[in-house]
Amino acid sequence: MLYYYLILFFIFGLIVGSFLSVVVSRLETGESILGGRSQCPKCKKKIRSYDLVPLLSFVVLKGRCRYCEKKISLFYPLIELATGILFALLLYRFSDIFTGANLYLFFGLHLIILASLVAIFFYDCFYYIIPDKVLVPAGLTTLVLAIINVLLAKRFQLDFFIYQPEIWNLVLGIIIGGGFFLLLVLISKERWMGWGDVKLGVFLGLFLGYPSILVALFFAFILGSIYSVVLLLSKKKKMKDAVPFGPFLVLGGLIALFAGKFIVSWYLGV
Repeated sequence: MLYYYLILFFIFGLIVGSFLSVVVSRLETGESILGGRSQCPKCKKKIRSYDLVPLLSFVVLKGRCRYCEKKISLFYPLIELATGILFALLLYRFSDIFTGANLYLFFGLHLIILASLVAIFFYDCFYYIIPDKVLVPAGLTTLVLAIINVLLAKRFQLDFFIYQPEIWNLVLGIIIGGGFFLLLVLISKERWMGWGDVKLGVFLGLFLGYPSILVALFFAFILGSIYSVVLLLSKKKKMKDAVPFGPFLVLGGLIALFAGKFIVSWYLGV
């Protein structure tokens, strides 16, 4: 039965990923996200509905536009596949941990969180900006539910975050996640980090809590450092060139979400 639901979550993730590709591509241009049919960026032809089947259409068309036969960017199948895999992985990792109302609340919230992180990852990769139009709504939703989870945990048996519903786990998550980057922004006068990193750090702290936020930051800096060194050694970037840090924060957050508790337990020898 689990594999049946995994397939459903994967397919649902592909569909959400297809929508996220529209979000990422249209936020920068200011086009309506909900209105207007998709079109080929090369020949501007409207894309038929049967050519918009997530992942499958890309394979059938061999990665080319049906009309102009120009190559379709790998961005579209990648964002669909990434979202599908993450949705299925969320079910596989947490399906036997939460029960009752907590199960539905956990998956309802964390599917939104994953979709937001995917959009932030790709948008920051392309435009070097962490989009407030994605981050702020997701962050406010998570904040409200996190406060509800903490305040009503004992009375209504609520527990739908990966950290224990204690106020200090939430507060420390926010302080460490956002405060660390706020300090870097103020010290460097925005040369090292931007305000988008501060807000993304707060967002990670909200749904990861303490101590998983430490895992997220650790892996974000490790992965970011490795990537930067590779770029420098390959001479694709210079020391003064900017490299977006948002994608590495997202990757660190995902590692902490799925494996943070195991990593902390291993480190503490528990």
